[in-house]
Amino acid sequence: MVNARPDQFETYPLGLSAVQVNEPPSTQGLQLLYDVVQTLAGARSLRDGLRNIIERIARVDGWDLGIAWLNTPTGLKFQDAWNKSQLNADTFLETMRRWQQKKPAECLSSMAANQHALVFIPMLEADTGHECNRHARDIGLVSALGLPLMVGNTLYGVIELFSRTSRECLPDTLGLFRALSADIAGFIEARQLEQQLHDNNAKLAEAHRIARMAYWEMNLQTLQLHGNEDTAMVLGLTPDRQLRDLHDLYALVLPEDHPKLQAMIAGAQQLEHPIVNIEHRVRNADGTDRHILVQAQGRFDINGKPVRITGTIQDITEQKRAAARALQSEHRWEIAFRNSPVASLITELESGLCLDANDEMLRCLGKPSEDVIGKTTTELQLWPPGRSRQTLIDQVKENGRVRDFELTTHLAGKEAHLLINLEIIDFADRVCLLGQWINVTRQKQLEERLRLAAAALEYAGDALVLMDQRGNIISINPAFTQVTGYTEEQALGEWFFGLVHKASGRHDKSFFRQAVNSVESEGTWKGEAWGRRADGVVIPTFLTLSAIRHPTSNNVTHYVGVFSDISRQKEYEARLQQMAWYDDLTGVANRSLLIERGNRALLNAERHDTVVALLFVDLDRFKAVNDTYGHAAGDELLRQVAERLCICVRASDTLARLGGDEFIVLLPEVTEENGANVVADKIQRALSDPFLIDGHHVGIGASIGIAHYPQDGLDMPTLLQQADEGLYRVKRALRVDPDVT
Repeated sequence: MVNARPDQFETYPLGLSAVQVNEPPSTQGLQLLYDVVQTLAGARSLRDGLRNIIERIARVDGWDLGIAWLNTPTGLKFQDAWNKSQLNADTFLETMRRWQQKKPAECLSSMAANQHALVFIPMLEADTGHECNRHARDIGLVSALGLPLMVGNTLYGVIELFSRTSRECLPDTLGLFRALSADIAGFIEARQLEQQLHDNNAKLAEAHRIARMAYWEMNLQTLQLHGNEDTAMVLGLTPDRQLRDLHDLYALVLPEDHPKLQAMIAGAQQLEHPIVNIEHRVRNADGTDRHILVQAQGRFDINGKPVRITGTIQDITEQKRAAARALQSEHRWEIAFRNSPVASLITELESGLCLDANDEMLRCLGKPSEDVIGKTTTELQLWPPGRSRQTLIDQVKENGRVRDFELTTHLAGKEAHLLINLEIIDFADRVCLLGQWINVTRQKQLEERLRLAAAALEYAGDALVLMDQRGNIISINPAFTQVTGYTEEQALGEWFFGLVHKASGRHDKSFFRQAVNSVESEGTWKGEAWGRRADGVVIPTFLTLSAIRHPTSNNVTHYVGVFSDISRQKEYEARLQQMAWYDDLTGVANRSLLIERGNRALLNAERHDTVVALLFVDLDRFKAVNDTYGHAAGDELLRQVAERLCICVRASDTLARLGGDEFIVLLPEVTEENGANVVADKIQRALSDPFLIDGHHVGIGASIGIAHYPQDGLDMPTLLQQADEGLYRVKRALRVDPDVT
């Protein structure tokens, strides 16, 4: 087989002298042990059993190839192999068989056999000088394991496992393979003993026909014993040592079995029933016990008086040991069956009549064993009444087993989805089915919920994005593409913030840092964030970020982002704000915005000891324009007046229309002594030029009243009143009728 340097091997002794493994197999390992015991119990031959075992171990424990070797007097011999269908291993297997015959010392299997230890190679190097290594690496094999199959310190074979991925030998894995070694070796031993027993029985039958088995005779008068060489051999004696009398026999038989010997001698002297059969034990020279089957028959004189006893003896030690091992194996199978976490049931093959059920099945059915045993699976509602079992039974008969058969039925009165594994076994001298009923109802329900959740996300109106720990996108829904314009191919693997929000140019690093810190500490963050679409258009979004944490460590594993385009909402809010704070006709500030900004300006002026000015602007001859050209012309005039007034003031100043032809100019900071008068002069000059209204040149003027904070008032109502009074004083001084404007 494969070759490796000494420092590449990991060796774990498995013999009787090995240190016990404290780490038990995992739950999966226990299930594998149960499956192996089940497979062994149902195996029809040694070859079939080993083939099924290596396949089961390889599939469950994640190996790609397995080989079974049997120990023979001439060394390890190839028995069978299994590999995954996509693994082209024919050349590799043929090379291994040749090397096992040619150079066994270099083989991993021989090393495991000779050391009575599990030998593990975590990484198989590509040793091109070694033919097996080269073929192993050609098909991708990198890890190897050799498991000796032992009962006590007796070797029965080796199983080798190979993997295309690097493996490691964990404590619970070692415990699993220790148990597997004993179980599989026990199976091989039992099958070999069965074959030996078969051969021995044939020989014994021939010996009985020719030589009438090993013979013995005892004289009841002298208690002398007579036998032949076969008798000495059966009793474990050398040919030169023969039993002389009954006292020698008692010395050879274990004291605990003396009553049996006495009963045999007494029974054989009864004329009514002179033939007696007993079993007793004799002690060998090496201290071991030998089981003997004795048949005794009394011989009587013409008066019916017993004179001697004759009979045969047979060494049944091996049969006894095989029976004990079979009983032990059956007991172990019984324990595995009873304590299996998988609901299991034994039924007659044809009728479906329940013969036994384990504790988990009784729990699932919600019934005691007396309400289950003796009823069919249909009566137990495990099998739907209207559905035929025959198709399934035909599959089992054809293949010997069925795996992962899906069935919808009822358990404890509730609908349940089951996966059923069935295998033909011998039970109570009947052909039966061992069934494992795995309840997958919760998995089915979870799958349905996940399907509905996926559908909900698929059709959700909000964009959804799933991110890893670094914020890189790993999944999006269709709404994400609709909102951002990025397809799934463009988005996957990209940093979410960088793709959408940082690209807008509206946020600095502190914005993203605050959002991430909030999610880390509080689990979520909500707020408005500007995003940039794939076409370059910048849009406002409302974003919610949430953290997904590990259920045990509580560490953040993923992030979820949900956001939507709020452009229309922003536009609507802007329109509402325009209506609430600005004049509909001219677009300048209205009274509400003027008061709000004025109060802020007064508060700032009080804090910094500065001056605020208020200019009350009233148009001259406006009423005449309205009367002459109509209200539409008057409205157009007001719009043009607002445009000229905007040119006369600074960006920090506020121009407002109170109503009609009355405008207010708020100067929040007047640095020069006559600064308000300067602005008033600019306004009057700007309004003195004619306006073009509906093809007519219209000339108007303006009267302006000025009020200052803090000289003329300390609040906006007072300042407005003072500016209004100043306006009227100006009009009277110019002899302009205040009502004719």
